[in-house]
Amino acid sequence: MLKKRERTFLGIIFLFTALNLPAQDPQVLPLGKRVDSLEQKVNAHDAYFKKIFGQELPNSRNEIENRAYKGFVISSIKGISLSIGGFVETDLIYDFNAMGDKNSFTTSSIIMNPTPGSGNVTTFSVRPSRLSFKGSNGENSVSALLEFDFTGSNGATAPHLRHAYITFKNWGAGQYWSNFMDSDNNPDILDFEGPNGSLCVRQVQIRYTFKFGKTNKMAFSLEIPGSELTVPDTWVSKGVIPDVTASFEHRFWKETSHLRLAGLLHPITFLNSVGTEQTILGGGLSFSGAIQVSKLDNINVQVNAGSGFAKYNNDLGGMGYDAFQCKSDTNKAATLGQINFYVYYNHWWTPHLSSALGCSYVGLSNDRGVYDPDAVKSTSYASTNIIYYPNDNFKLGLEFLYGNRKDMDNKEQDAFRVQFTFFAKI
Repeated sequence: MLKKRERTFLGIIFLFTALNLPAQDPQVLPLGKRVDSLEQKVNAHDAYFKKIFGQELPNSRNEIENRAYKGFVISSIKGISLSIGGFVETDLIYDFNAMGDKNSFTTSSIIMNPTPGSGNVTTFSVRPSRLSFKGSNGENSVSALLEFDFTGSNGATAPHLRHAYITFKNWGAGQYWSNFMDSDNNPDILDFEGPNGSLCVRQVQIRYTFKFGKTNKMAFSLEIPGSELTVPDTWVSKGVIPDVTASFEHRFWKETSHLRLAGLLHPITFLNSVGTEQTILGGGLSFSGAIQVSKLDNINVQVNAGSGFAKYNNDLGGMGYDAFQCKSDTNKAATLGQINFYVYYNHWWTPHLSSALGCSYVGLSNDRGVYDPDAVKSTSYASTNIIYYPNDNFKLGLEFLYGNRKDMDNKEQDAFRVQFTFFAKI
């Protein structure tokens, strides 16, 4: 320890130094300011990333489609709760090229050989808006879902049934997403149609779902029979044998990601012009996945291959492409080989700003001698966007889209679209 005399001496030196230190040292003061400024920036940076990684980001399209946002409970009586949910969406669309579908970017509807001046069209639409009602009894594992959008037929803005589905424990019955498609794998895009290569169809069905282990799930379904054919008017498509599907899903990384494999058997039954009933078999396999590579980034991917399953495809559904009349034997029909895929990358720039970038493809082969020069041979789809979320209930987005259609005669047509979207959750 220092003696009293030594402590006194050091105190005098310290006091002398303090009294003679310049009040505005030209080097010390700026250095201190720079240190304080740097410390403030580091603290702000730390707080920013804690905010991103520590909070739930606004609902993506994938979560909205699967009702992760369930709305609010309007009644709860004797263990039965009724909730209402949905959203209001307004799309402002500008097409540089002629499109058959002005409300959704359906690449198979790109007009081939358009007349001059048929492009440059502006469309306003509220058709994607949605309203859903769900009743559930948790004790008995019973639920019922009734959901509508406003995509009426022939382009009309009118109520349209999406889902009417009942579940009891492991069983489900009613109209719902087909078990062949991955309804939990939608990229966060604004276009109501979505990637042309995706599987997208709602069907009346009976489904059985069960889990094994903590991360695996399987489902089997019988779905409404019926096919979409390109055949003479004298032929009749019949619904006789239900479609059969099976799916397996594995979740990982704390259930933020999944991989899914699904199969389809699609019997196609018809009466030809001489009254003979025939059944041919279509079907396919689908591999899909959603991979959360970080809190701010995820990838959506899907590959589908087979033949005769066009009605399940987002782009070809409703076009009669499950089977075509054979040219070699006009009393028979044949399916076309088909492959579809898409891949999308989704990124959050900030807790209020996100983007998606990706592409998609649909291809049909003509390896079975079925040739219609005006039939679609392939379509391509690509888009990118930027979406701003002022809060969890609203979003504004701008999206740029490109599409290409090629027919069996190898003629091609491109299309470009810009879309601005207002969205508010109920």
